[in-house]
Amino acid sequence: MSRNTASCLVSITQSSGVELNVHLVLDEKPSRQDQKLKTLSQYVQQYASGWKKRLELANLLSAKGFWEQAVAEYRRIVEQQPQLIDVWLKLGKLLQLMGRVAEAIDIYHRALALSSNQVIEQHITGLIAICQGDSKKAILAFETAANLEPNNAAHWLALGQLQIGRENPLAALQAFDEILSLNPDDIVALIHSYDALMAVGNLSQAQARLDKLIILAANDLRVLQRQLDRRCQIGLVSGEPGKQTKKMIGAALEQTDRAADAHKSLAYYHIYRGDWTQGIKVLAEFTEEHPYNPSGWYHYGRCLFHTGEYQEAAEVMLKVYRLYPDDCEIYRALCEILPLSLTPPLPRGAGGDLQITEKDRLILASLVEEMLERFPERWSVWATAGRVLVESFQEIKQGCSLSQRGTQLQPQLADAWFCYGRVLALAGKHQKAVAALEKGWQLLPETGGYRQSVSAAVWLGESYRALGNDRSSRQWWEEACQGSQKFRLFHPVMADYWQGRALEGLGDALGAIELYRNALTQQLLFPVRDEVKQRIKRLRAKLRKRSRP
Repeated sequence: MSRNTASCLVSITQSSGVELNVHLVLDEKPSRQDQKLKTLSQYVQQYASGWKKRLELANLLSAKGFWEQAVAEYRRIVEQQPQLIDVWLKLGKLLQLMGRVAEAIDIYHRALALSSNQVIEQHITGLIAICQGDSKKAILAFETAANLEPNNAAHWLALGQLQIGRENPLAALQAFDEILSLNPDDIVALIHSYDALMAVGNLSQAQARLDKLIILAANDLRVLQRQLDRRCQIGLVSGEPGKQTKKMIGAALEQTDRAADAHKSLAYYHIYRGDWTQGIKVLAEFTEEHPYNPSGWYHYGRCLFHTGEYQEAAEVMLKVYRLYPDDCEIYRALCEILPLSLTPPLPRGAGGDLQITEKDRLILASLVEEMLERFPERWSVWATAGRVLVESFQEIKQGCSLSQRGTQLQPQLADAWFCYGRVLALAGKHQKAVAALEKGWQLLPETGGYRQSVSAAVWLGESYRALGNDRSSRQWWEEACQGSQKFRLFHPVMADYWQGRALEGLGDALGAIELYRNALTQQLLFPVRDEVKQRIKRLRAKLRKRSRP
């Protein structure tokens, strides 16, 4: 994709009634679309046998989100010109996005039968495998196509997107880097590689990719969204920087008012300014206007959770789960929210176990089992399941075993080892926790891996303290203090939180309290906010006890 290629977001309604936001990549910037649509429609009515103008019409209908009409036009074209493999693939892709997977598979098979090109056959085989849920076969097919035709970015893009879906950011990054070696200004590859770098934890390199995207395509909705996420995260919500952030949100909403992500940015803009009520209201209104948009409900549920409304958050997330049970993140959010909504919210890390009723146990256990069954290739699912079993059910052996499965799926990913180590520590298995956490530490990128490294250093300090190794615990907490200074450039609120945890471990109660208070002032979100309040209360009690004669 060159820097002149544009994209647009369209809202489509699946046969189930669910409304989805989909980004489409266009070969040219859209302009005067309505007039073009009218002109092309009139032309194809007058000259029904002309397929080239009909193809232009079909592409325009697709770009405007009129997918049923686009499908009809693509079908007419392939009936007239069955040798046009690209049109078959466009038709199959639309059907796939519309949730009509069986029809998409049929179209791909018909295209496969018409092809005499080995590379195209491999690519189509990969598309069919995706529809059938066979990601291993799809990866093999796309890799074969890419090796046979390494200069074709389409193969690498399909491979990278598939790896992102499997939560394999390292493999995805390799695929997107192949595209960037062919065209360093490829917007799609830069966006996907930014996401992969963030998942790996290489924040410095990710920021470099985003900076380049801002130069190449500052008004691209996907680029705007990532800028807004970062600006809100680092606190650019007041004064002149805040005005610029608000202006960018307005630019995103001007492109489409149906984008759930843009409304999420507006909501968190208000929240980080301290107006939590207004932030919640933004997403509440969006869900009223778009009741069948699962992304809107998901963001609304997360927003309620982050503002401490656990019960309402659980109700909303269960609603979106029933509306659209095809998103892994919805399951993971439920696993995080339900234990806090079904009991008096006890802050993690502040003492006390979560106790839930037998009915609630059955609900949560059912969700965990269903999540593992539906998304077995995602390492984070196993890590989440393991933590739920250890924290909520006290099923230590099975919880640790499930969490370990995440490291088997992604043995080169630091985050998988950190999550496994954390579950082991929560289970009281600190010797094994240290081994897992240090394994993850060795896998961090040489530069820029601050997102996971600071929390991992704090956890290592805590596990070494539990093992009675005060020297090693102090070394890791000092490492966390140093790392938090670099992390502060990317997430100042959480940098204060983690440095506070490290100082607390080092015995600097006053320093920890100051950092915790700073984090609260900067709108630290729940459930960490609950935890921090408890930590401050406990530390103050200790200081008062020490000051007594």
